[in-house]
Amino acid sequence: MKLRGAAEDLRRKGLRVREGEPLWRYTTVRTGGPAALMVFPQRVSELEVLWEYLSRRAVPCFWLSGGSKVLFADEGFAGVVVNLRGLKGLRELSPGRIEVLCGTPIAALIAYGLKRGFGGVEFLAGIPATVGGAIFMNAGAFGKSMGELVEELWVLNDEGLKRVSGEPRLFAYRRFRGPKGVLLKAIVRLKPASPAKVRERIFGFLAARRGKQPLGRPSFGCAFKNPAEGPAAGFLLEKAGLKGRSRGQALISPKHANFILNLGGARSGDILALMEEARERVFGRFGISLEPEVQIVGRG
Repeated sequence: MKLRGAAEDLRRKGLRVREGEPLWRYTTVRTGGPAALMVFPQRVSELEVLWEYLSRRAVPCFWLSGGSKVLFADEGFAGVVVNLRGLKGLRELSPGRIEVLCGTPIAALIAYGLKRGFGGVEFLAGIPATVGGAIFMNAGAFGKSMGELVEELWVLNDEGLKRVSGEPRLFAYRRFRGPKGVLLKAIVRLKPASPAKVRERIFGFLAARRGKQPLGRPSFGCAFKNPAEGPAAGFLLEKAGLKGRSRGQALISPKHANFILNLGGARSGDILALMEEARERVFGRFGISLEPEVQIVGRG
């Protein structure tokens, strides 16, 4: 089925569609070519219509949340990119139990807790992720992870809208192991805390990030997962002599070797080349194969 026909069909269904939309605008590393189609569902009902439409047709699609862990190819994506950022909002079901839609920024959840006197998610302060992306990646920092906060979640797949209990077995290091599909919404459990204490923790985590991480340039955050055992990825990359290594306008940070920075005008190919070089050098020196923490989309 031609994508032009898909665009017309989706518009008739009331969905917002853009053709040839630049993907670099929607990722934190700020690279990537155009999406053949980008669709912007604004309501749960629109997402359900879109899922049914795409699942019945041989149209390649990618579900995009906050874009902090995605590298789109320079050639772009020859299919439908579903931009989930419009699906945002949260409400308090009972004290500390917050129902939150997948496109809601993590910053909004932190701010809601601060205002209402609940904490527990401050460890993600400064991470430009959405709640859906944070759950999908089981985002974590400072010894804590998003999965620890999830009480329930809803996944949309070919079986419909499926409610899943947020059991620990569903979460692994930087990975969600629950049902395949699109994470639509979740209930997270926060703990009572004074606004002053929550604010103190936010500032503390932000200060820790500023002290160790390069925050002034576009990046993914960490590019590689830490190995299951042994030293962290950043340590291995540093010892392999990769700090300051560059390709075009992409640079492995001299401050933290697990950050690849876009100095302005970097291409996805430059970043991918640096990632491949980094993996080869770490494996050659330590015999450890680093796994990307980043989804690479549209390559080849």
